[in-house]
Amino acid sequence: MNRTRFRVSKNLVATVVFVLALAGCGGGPINGGFAGPVGDIDRDQVLRVTSSSPLRNLDPYLQASYGGWGYLTLLFDRLTTVDSDGNLIPGLANSWEFAPDGSYLEMKLREDVVFHDGTAFDAAAFAANIRRGRTLEGSTVAAALRNISAVDVVDDHMVRLRLVPGTGVELPGVFSTNVGMMLSPKTIAAGTDIRNGPGAGGSGAYQVSEFVPEESLSLVRAAETNWDPEAGLLAGFEFEWIPDASTRLNGVKTGMTDLTWVSSANEVVQAQMLGQNHSLGVDQVVYRNVLGLYMRPEGDLANPDIRRAVASAIDPAAVSALFSGTCTPNRQLYPAGNWSADPSYEYPYPFDPEKARAVLDSSGGARMTLTYAAGTNTEYTANVLQSTLSDAGVDADLEPVPNSQNEPRYLAGDFESMVSNSFSPKVDPAETVNTFLFGGYGLAGGNPRIRELATTAADPALTREERAPIYRQIWDLTLKEALFVPICNQTNAAMFTSKVVGVPETPWVDMGIFDLRHVGMTE
Repeated sequence: MNRTRFRVSKNLVATVVFVLALAGCGGGPINGGFAGPVGDIDRDQVLRVTSSSPLRNLDPYLQASYGGWGYLTLLFDRLTTVDSDGNLIPGLANSWEFAPDGSYLEMKLREDVVFHDGTAFDAAAFAANIRRGRTLEGSTVAAALRNISAVDVVDDHMVRLRLVPGTGVELPGVFSTNVGMMLSPKTIAAGTDIRNGPGAGGSGAYQVSEFVPEESLSLVRAAETNWDPEAGLLAGFEFEWIPDASTRLNGVKTGMTDLTWVSSANEVVQAQMLGQNHSLGVDQVVYRNVLGLYMRPEGDLANPDIRRAVASAIDPAAVSALFSGTCTPNRQLYPAGNWSADPSYEYPYPFDPEKARAVLDSSGGARMTLTYAAGTNTEYTANVLQSTLSDAGVDADLEPVPNSQNEPRYLAGDFESMVSNSFSPKVDPAETVNTFLFGGYGLAGGNPRIRELATTAADPALTREERAPIYRQIWDLTLKEALFVPICNQTNAAMFTSKVVGVPETPWVDMGIFDLRHVGMTE
């Protein structure tokens, strides 16, 4: 992961290496940044966090987008997790293995996990959650579980997931998301209104004390000792949703909040200066997410030649300049170095305004509406795209919508296009295919060859080396459909005060979200 770190001001000469193991947290000094302030973990501290991503409800199986996952990781433990480099690691499942013929996935569960209501986490609890995810009305995880044909309880802490033939290879990675968040079977059976308050239904290090949808969330540390010794280092969290990046930045500068993230150009540059001046701790990460333009084959965009012309009219360098160079041009779906990415790939529709105009002139021009989340950095991008598309002969209108509505409404089919940084390459490319190519985004465009290749590549019996060239074909064919135009990878800058520890090790920040289970504060 591409990271730039700046240390905070106190104890500049300190060179203590950050260690977050509980053994260190319990008595020894803790590094408060990047060789910055040192002190003991203060378990009575409450971390004040601001974020641009609102949380609409607390049910892990009713999340309309991934923006809410970060909050829920503090309440519900997952079967698998990822580290700060995106590597898959154990969670509630100690280990997992596919059958040699790919017919099942076997998972060995931890034996020391208890939900807050006193119910033990075991194979029966696992099965109850899978059943709920598949049958709950409005479930947003049902599609991710569709390749499980049956759940066999081998023993109290071993499950065997029977798979639809040739499918399921993505499941270990999927279980690191909201799909793998486990609830107490007692809470499930009681019909608890999990959307507004899960009560004692989680096993995470924290519980909900107050929740106002799309406004704020307050958490307190659970009374029970969490199975994860690196979690529960704080007395609680206070989350507030603030869409304006400048307001969030000023909150940390003035000490009103302890931690936030910014990705807009002006704020990232300010964050860099504050980090270099040692005023605040700053951790910069290049997004794994791709900022780009989604298009649906509707109206004038139903013509693939029009979509290709739109793609050729977009200049990634102009967008990067808008972000003061903090959005790195990128024309692929997976980041360089990923096993499914093609290191020699050339995007089929490079910036060529003359070619775009020639196609559009021959087609009599085109009209489209650019939808974006108001008050976010995509607003500036949408304005730049409107200008460049106009130069090429596209009459593009702008349609701002609230951030909480942008993605869900696009997935519901309300908009013909969307400027967004939501394209998030998943742990396993099979999940990326399911989510973006065949899910609500529909980036495969009904191309039967993509479907055929995806079916082949998703077979758990294949090795990674056998799957890689197939996915490279899939990415190429998908981008040729021109239903998504990749533009650049933004920079996400975490900003935090001198007492906050563990930020550089936070997973998911390269997706624009966070997993704060192991973050703490010093005295």
